[in-house]
Amino acid sequence: MLAEVGGLGFIGLFLSTVVTGGPLGKIITILSEDYLGDEELLLEAFEFLHTFFFEVGILFFVVVGVTVGAVLEEVNKLEEISELALDADGDGEVTLDELAEALNVTSMIVDTDGDGILSDEEKIEALKSATSSNNFIDTIIQEKSMTEVERAGECLVARERILGQFPLPQAFEIEAYFEKIFGENLEETVELSPVTWLPLIPLIALENSVDLSRDVVSASSSNAFESCGYFFATPWVFYPTIFFQGISLTWALFNYWKMASIKKMLLPTLVTDGVNGEAALLPPRYTIDEIRKDFNSSPSIFAWGEQFFTGGGAKTSPPRNTHEELFGAVGTKFEHVYRDSIRFSSWLCVALIVYSTTQIVFRDMEALYLHANVGNPEGLVPELIMWIIFTASAVFQLSLAPTTFLNFCFVTSVEEYVRRDIVMEVLQEEDLEDCIVSSAIDPATLEMETQEAG
Repeated sequence: MLAEVGGLGFIGLFLSTVVTGGPLGKIITILSEDYLGDEELLLEAFEFLHTFFFEVGILFFVVVGVTVGAVLEEVNKLEEISELALDADGDGEVTLDELAEALNVTSMIVDTDGDGILSDEEKIEALKSATSSNNFIDTIIQEKSMTEVERAGECLVARERILGQFPLPQAFEIEAYFEKIFGENLEETVELSPVTWLPLIPLIALENSVDLSRDVVSASSSNAFESCGYFFATPWVFYPTIFFQGISLTWALFNYWKMASIKKMLLPTLVTDGVNGEAALLPPRYTIDEIRKDFNSSPSIFAWGEQFFTGGGAKTSPPRNTHEELFGAVGTKFEHVYRDSIRFSSWLCVALIVYSTTQIVFRDMEALYLHANVGNPEGLVPELIMWIIFTASAVFQLSLAPTTFLNFCFVTSVEEYVRRDIVMEVLQEEDLEDCIVSSAIDPATLEMETQEAG
């Protein structure tokens, strides 16, 4: 985070020494006089640009802080639910029946032939029956409406799956494992380089053209009300704003949907047999070829976008296993690309909120409250309504970020992506490393994966 503050400081230093008070100052003064009729107007616009960057940076850090808080809250709730769900009878062993009872799982007929043995075919058929739709809207609604207990339940069945993959002790705490995964990813998510701010410049210039064309620098200018109503009435500002708002909303929703849909494919399904009442942990959906082939996390134009922004995606970086097949057109670049995607989507939302509120919404509300003379009275109220909607949309997108991030951490830390180095860290911290039953997590593997993680 210090690097990001340093980046903002560098931008401010550059603008003050090179632009406003340096060798470019005279050139900018001439351009401002020739095209805007005021030699100081463009210089003041550069100063406004730096102030805007600073406000966006500060709010972005605040949003990251809220995300961290949401993550810690989820972990704490998971710990509480784990205490209730694990080893309900106190015999030192966690059974599937105990887990199913704690989570109130679905009851269905799994043992169809009634022989008391669940064959692979019966598990597959039950899994097909339990598989829900991957429809875009349905998946988003289901994910958004999940309860805290259901989210904790996902981690607990993932724990059962990991215990089946590795000879870990029953006392292994999955919440400690995910907490470390969250921490690693958060550290990389908050990084913003100075170059990150460049795409904002043309967007701000487009919006700010309404002010500059009326000799207004920003909403804090003494004559700021001259621009009120014209952001709505200027087509080349209003329609691009709708376009970028739509892009931002689609981007946030797609990130949310993609993480949720991949997570569903990776989760084991815990059910209770409707005949004998016994709990059964069905394998993750992605292990069934028929279900995996029908799954597509890169539909339509999104596949083209993923390939374009990743330099070929799965064509140049094809999946190495069935887990990575779930990542769709992005291929093995998924982890890096979607960590950045979540970060920049959140950052764009913050930028939209800061500009919409500080430069338009608050200005229009003040003009209405003061009954001030404005540049375009007819457009004032529609403008205020539209930009409040834009702001609400960006706030909604930000509300999706914590869950999107949590699901991203989940899909990149289970099944083929289980971090053995972090598993060992958890065992060592809990003094459980001597409880490993075999050498499945051996020192050589640990050293190799630790180097890859680094």
